[in-house]
Amino acid sequence: DRDNAAAQQLYGEANKLDAEYARAAAGISRSLNVGWRYNWIDESEHPLDRALEYAQNAVLLDQSDARGYGELGYAHLYRKEHSSSLIAYERAVTLNPNDADLLADMADALTHCSRSSEAIELLNRAMQLNPYFPDVYLWHLGGAYYNERQYEEAISAISRMNNPAEGHRLLAASYAQLNNQEQARLCAERVMQTHPGFSLDQWASIQPDLNSDDMMHFIEGLKKAGLK
Repeated sequence: DRDNAAAQQLYGEANKLDAEYARAAAGISRSLNVGWRYNWIDESEHPLDRALEYAQNAVLLDQSDARGYGELGYAHLYRKEHSSSLIAYERAVTLNPNDADLLADMADALTHCSRSSEAIELLNRAMQLNPYFPDVYLWHLGGAYYNERQYEEAISAISRMNNPAEGHRLLAASYAQLNNQEQARLCAERVMQTHPGFSLDQWASIQPDLNSDDMMHFIEGLKKAGLK
């Protein structure tokens, strides 16, 4: 929460110093989106609408910057505007096909669009481009494997994270689907330690899955693990 708020403040200061700096607008868009996802920003502040506006502005300011289109894809995804999200991501990777972070983000969008096998291929490519990849690549990879019902591969991916705190939801669901209730409940406890206010209903409402069966498959695993 504090780190995201600090990032938003710094991007905001950069935006004030140079209103035509596209990367600042893109950064504000991301921080608003993340703040909304974790309930750090009140809905009354319309964070998703503002995230889209800042991403659109980033693209207008610099149509040659792939990162602006990447944030546009990210903003559309969590508004559940799937076609618009993938179009923006495709434009982003056309502009910069070797930006590993963009590829990883697009892979996550593909997973939420029931195209998990493509997502796995894209994430493997991102990891080749950036062998010192951050944990989020593995988090996305775990999600793609989970969608493919490859639970052991999902566990393997998440277990490679340096800080698996955000991966405990996937671990809990994957272990539960494998009927390993001891590990599933242990991971569920860690979810509640990281996010004491965690709610299945709230998490289900923000999942941007095109196919409701994908979302219910994840919720099913979390319920089996004992989360409510």
